[in-house]
Amino acid sequence: MNLEERLINWARAQSCGGGDGGRDSLVASIYFPGVSGRSVSSTLDLADANRVEVAMRTLMPLDRRLLQMHYVWHKPPFVICRRLGLKVRPTTVFDFALAHARQALDKKLLDPKREFVSMRSIIDRLQSEPLAETK
Repeated sequence: MNLEERLINWARAQSCGGGDGGRDSLVASIYFPGVSGRSVSSTLDLADANRVEVAMRTLMPLDRRLLQMHYVWHKPPFVICRRLGLKVRPTTVFDFALAHARQALDKKLLDPKREFVSMRSIIDRLQSEPLAETK
């Protein structure tokens, strides 16, 4: 998934949290009163949404609020600019702020490449090169 799809998935996972006490509907509360669960859309990738949420918590507050207002709350750009104290005109101010927030999140979501090191090679290198001179 590209970043835009991941953000949309994250927003859908945020918005389906619901404030209805965890119940699905009236029918679910009638037939399953002891089960306080909710249905999860099969199109949601909850694991990826959780990774985006964890990365979102490390962003600057302005970037985090901008992405939340844009993707979760679906607010228009002029409302977002006024709430966050950005200039409404020219509209490129909002575009630059949104691009900055996306880029910052994309950097946080990059998985570092893991390097696997053989312990045998480390031991061999330590044995061939003495750590300190002994007198």
